[in-house]
Amino acid sequence: MIIPALYERQKRRGGYLTDADMKAVAEDLGVPLHRVNAVVTFFPHFNLEPPPKVELHICRDMSCHLNGSVPLTERLKRWAAEEHGEAVEVCGVSCLGRCDRAPAAMINERLVASGDEARLKEAVTAIIDDREPMVDSDWDLAKQKVGKWDMDIYSGVGRYEIVRDYVTSRGDPEKVLAALERAGLLGMGGAGGRAYLKWGDVMRAEGTTGEKFIVCNADESEPGTFKDREILLAAPHLTIEGMIVAALVTHATRGWVYIRHEYPEQIAKCRDEIRRAVKMGACGRNIFGSTRSFELDVYVSPGGYICGEQTALIEAMEDKRAEPRNRPPELMTNGLYDQPTLLSNVETFAWAPAILRDGGDWFANQGIKEGPLTVGSSDRMTGKRLFSISGDLNKPGVYEVPTGITLGELIDQHCEGMKGGKKIVAVALSGPSGGLLPARIPVEQLNARFVEKNVPKSTTEIDVRDLPLDINVSRTVGYMVGAGIVVYGEGCDVLAEVVANSRFYRNESCGKCVPCRIGSQKITEMATRLSEGSVSAEEFQSFEPIAMQLSGVMQATSICGLGQVASAPLQSFLTYFPDQARQACRKQPPGENAS
Repeated sequence: MIIPALYERQKRRGGYLTDADMKAVAEDLGVPLHRVNAVVTFFPHFNLEPPPKVELHICRDMSCHLNGSVPLTERLKRWAAEEHGEAVEVCGVSCLGRCDRAPAAMINERLVASGDEARLKEAVTAIIDDREPMVDSDWDLAKQKVGKWDMDIYSGVGRYEIVRDYVTSRGDPEKVLAALERAGLLGMGGAGGRAYLKWGDVMRAEGTTGEKFIVCNADESEPGTFKDREILLAAPHLTIEGMIVAALVTHATRGWVYIRHEYPEQIAKCRDEIRRAVKMGACGRNIFGSTRSFELDVYVSPGGYICGEQTALIEAMEDKRAEPRNRPPELMTNGLYDQPTLLSNVETFAWAPAILRDGGDWFANQGIKEGPLTVGSSDRMTGKRLFSISGDLNKPGVYEVPTGITLGELIDQHCEGMKGGKKIVAVALSGPSGGLLPARIPVEQLNARFVEKNVPKSTTEIDVRDLPLDINVSRTVGYMVGAGIVVYGEGCDVLAEVVANSRFYRNESCGKCVPCRIGSQKITEMATRLSEGSVSAEEFQSFEPIAMQLSGVMQATSICGLGQVASAPLQSFLTYFPDQARQACRKQPPGENAS
């Protein structure tokens, strides 16, 4: 593979690649040089010039933005230029996956998850002086979860009993699929597809070479989302066992855990666990003495939010630019190397052992069927799941909860309430992709059929705290639920957060399709103009319809999910915060032309 070869060359070179390195990789792998160049110029992890001695990257998204990361970055830029000149580079970057310790920062790809300005300066100075800086560890938080989750049937140390039982008792793949169906397990990466259908499609697919693959998407780059980070440290054996079982069911022979490069501890932990599984006989050749084999490895992402899109991820693994594919065909029939491929999220695989232990019944009986928002119990999801939640909270973090718990219950019972007793002013229930919801949602903004059937006519608003964190309910009611939740309290400049979220999508667009490439730029420009007060009250009359129309075009015509949700921050602001939007308009001076 080209990307791992480039990784190795860049590491040996000291953080960058030369023309000679790229030519050597092309010759060693027998590929045209233009393919190597295409990869190097696309992915942000590869450098063509020597990097400075210190690179300080500070997250600029969602919780970090809320906690002052942008002014912090500017102050540190000025300090670094004055104190260390060109030896130090300070810049803002997209989400680092440490939203619970906002603002998060990394120095030379080592985590310094603290916004303490003095501490960041000390770490920079230490490296300049050739001393070891004081850094944080993801393990410090993750070790508190070892053996504590219901999903971890092994209490912290994987025994791979589900794999052993399958190969020693001639496991029936149809029984596995039936257990997943009975459990009601959905994909935990955001799309929420039914797991048993995807597994079954790959099992029944016939590739042209006889090969099938299993890929775990651990590229977790959605701002506000960091649950997979915890699973891969506290319970990597669950995800790995889920992947092995999936391989046995689908007859796949190879697999990869695709992990973002900003997760070095998780990369090391997964590699260690795979080695342990092989040593136990649970993975590799002749699994537990059977004739079945499954080779598993870790694939380190070369960076880029777009790699979280499943087809873009597969393109990256095929040594191409991570540009999403047109669909169909789907990955289940034409995935990696055009062969049947099962690609699922870390948590989806991690729940499989617990579900298969009891045939899916335990999982099916989890989940909250009633709540303050009237929704039929038959419409609700089953099971439990993990949520990442951050923002203006006393105790942000990752929590395993019953599906259908309300936002208010999650905040009060697990996060110990709002920081400083603040009231909620806005909530992102799916990172930036679901936009922002207000503290009280007008019922006319919800699904009309749902409102007519379930909401009393006297009700004009729904408290955002009463929304069930349930994918099925959210689809019925008319909001989006993902794995990452960010809560904004009083004092937050909602429009400033909208601009930051819009910029995120603009910056992370791969540029392949026009609706996303141009649309994300236009949406960001519109949000910025509104925040700067350069939209007159008269112009706003046409401004809003244009923004909504552009949003509709992007949703309908973009190739992948990024383009389809890139307008969500501004669209939701105009929809749910109309008073603030109008207040942002400047008053037109007499005689000024509004155009």
